[in-house]
Amino acid sequence: MNLAMLNSRYPRAPWEIQEAVELWAREQGRTAKMHMAPGGTWFVRLSLRCNDKRMLLYQQGFSAEPPGEDVWFHIPNPHEGKVIQGVRQGPYIPLDINQMGVSGVREFLDKGNTWSGRGEYLSLIDQLHKVRATNEEVRIKSRADAKEASRYEQREKRRFRFKIPFLRVGIDLKGTQGSEPAGDLRADDRASETE
Repeated sequence: MNLAMLNSRYPRAPWEIQEAVELWAREQGRTAKMHMAPGGTWFVRLSLRCNDKRMLLYQQGFSAEPPGEDVWFHIPNPHEGKVIQGVRQGPYIPLDINQMGVSGVREFLDKGNTWSGRGEYLSLIDQLHKVRATNEEVRIKSRADAKEASRYEQREKRRFRFKIPFLRVGIDLKGTQGSEPAGDLRADDRASETE
């Protein structure tokens, strides 16, 4: 993403917020600047420390510009993919930094290290472990659901082959032993109704 183009075409963040972002980055031993991306989403471009492994290619001259980390000010959209008022909802909802204010922006940046793009994980390895654990849970659940669906299908085939009747509610067609059928009223109930 060309930052010079972004700086010339899109609005700048209020100076109090820009200053808070820079001070936060200096506490971490870095520099930072806030930009607005196409689509109206704000992000902070953080410089990397000189001993970071990702700086190696730039230091050896293989990269034209130094790499950085971007922290995007957005949250996941719970209505992703749905059409609301004729507009298909995207995967994220951009946050308004003017409403967040200085303290809200600092709080958003303080969510751990910023490796994940939002700072919820301490490293990419932590994020990878969480994704793998979630994928394993989904795999186990889908396997259990497929097993249950297969059992249900086989039960239906067996019922059809052996012509077993299917009753949704268990009922007693014979009635109770030594009395009238279950559907009939008893004699004393009949007598009370006639009175």
